[in-house]
Amino acid sequence: MTAIRRGVTRRDFLKAAVATGAVAATAGSLSGCQQQAAYSPLPGKWDKEADVVIVGAGGTGLAAAIEAMDAGAKVILLDKAAKAGGTTSLSGGVIQASGTSFQKAAGVENDNPENHFKYWMQASEGIADPNLVKVMADNAQANIEWLVAHGVNYVSVYGVDPIPYITDPALMVARIHVPAGQGDTAKPGTGAVHVAALLDVVQKKGAELLFETPAAALIRDPEKGVVGVRAQSGGKDLFVKARRAVILATGSFDHNKEMARAFSPQQLWALDTGVCLCAPESTGDGIKMGMEIGADLAGMGGTIGYIGTSVGVSPDMPGIWVNKYGQRFCNEAGHYAFVMRAVFDQEEHIAWAIFDENVKKLGGKAIGGLFGAMSDDLSKEIAEGKVKTGATIQELATALGVNGEMLEATVAMWNRDAGAGKDTLFNKKKELLKPLAQGPFYGIRVTEANLGSIGGLKINAQAQVVDVFGQVIPRLYAGGMVAGGFIGPYYPGSGTAVNSTVCFGRIAGKNAASEKAWA
Repeated sequence: MTAIRRGVTRRDFLKAAVATGAVAATAGSLSGCQQQAAYSPLPGKWDKEADVVIVGAGGTGLAAAIEAMDAGAKVILLDKAAKAGGTTSLSGGVIQASGTSFQKAAGVENDNPENHFKYWMQASEGIADPNLVKVMADNAQANIEWLVAHGVNYVSVYGVDPIPYITDPALMVARIHVPAGQGDTAKPGTGAVHVAALLDVVQKKGAELLFETPAAALIRDPEKGVVGVRAQSGGKDLFVKARRAVILATGSFDHNKEMARAFSPQQLWALDTGVCLCAPESTGDGIKMGMEIGADLAGMGGTIGYIGTSVGVSPDMPGIWVNKYGQRFCNEAGHYAFVMRAVFDQEEHIAWAIFDENVKKLGGKAIGGLFGAMSDDLSKEIAEGKVKTGATIQELATALGVNGEMLEATVAMWNRDAGAGKDTLFNKKKELLKPLAQGPFYGIRVTEANLGSIGGLKINAQAQVVDVFGQVIPRLYAGGMVAGGFIGPYYPGSGTAVNSTVCFGRIAGKNAASEKAWA
């Protein structure tokens, strides 16, 4: 594995951003400290202008645009991609909410924002900003109704797999709403339905969309605040004036290895050893532009880690995971992001999914899970060494390079527990307890199908970006995954990210439109 370099600091990124953004720094003072704020000179001529300029035309940017236009603002959206959608369009499009009519139709009674808030806070292990989490929980039901009014319908609701930090059943009810489009289960790409509905509204309301137009820097005036964006179009600078405010909606640093090296070791590991399923344009641009003018960061370090294999996760795919010592270390069928953090926390990040001949007969596509592209009989992967095999558990241990006696003891304990119907180590559900009994036996590395990094610009409950001195940066807003602070060290369940795009996108759009236009 590539070594993680720990010497890269936030200052290194600020230096690089200042160099590439060609900004001038001016000094001030705050509470006796020397305060540095970066300002870009206003261009001699603006090429385009609107009341609100939104950088990013994914889920957050589209929600923000609708709210801003409903408030009477003229809107321009910039995106470096060739079309709208971003990572939201590649996702399952699900959204978490409590107290909705869809929950009640599914038999979930008496759920409420307070329980939803408690769930998110406990899943964050106390790290998330309670003010932001409360805003997300309190607004979720209204946001579902808003989405329905704008053309998104929901067909089913489901819950989150176990997280050890959450023991109260009232906090674990079904809250994940699945949009219509590809059946009653969430599938990658269903988020395109969500995006298409909002994009239709944005276009009908008359927003100007500029694709293949990446933003390069924010233009900040020392008196007025953020007054525009310097972008690139056709290889030339394009200066876009924001009469009221700028909204950053660019997503996080999902594909940026250097930012992952500095801020998120698990994200770097995922990029080096697994696969990232986010939009390729998601490289941290908005975060770096905010940092360039002094924005603070929040919630850095986590990932949305999804499991790359199906082994041990479902009743029809029985198996266990062991570390380099041949020991189980988690409930393999727990919440995907929690168990992937557990995998990363093992020495050398090594975890093997162990299964037997009965599972192998199910075929490589089923075993591969999200990776899926495995030969049906695993012969190719066995020949390449990606799948290890042994006629006995001891032979498998040798092939894996783990302690044979320990792996034999681990499997023997698992088989006893399966026979008794109780996982004495991690309380795995009874229907998942099936013995590993039919040799030959197999092992495959557990790697991450990454769905994005966690953390970004620090915002307040009004979606305003906050600087390193705790002061609001005038006329600058952010929402969705370019912002941070509302998620802890791992992802708290499907639909949280889409919730953040709608919640803070709407808030940012409404508040940006309410700013007084500068002269």
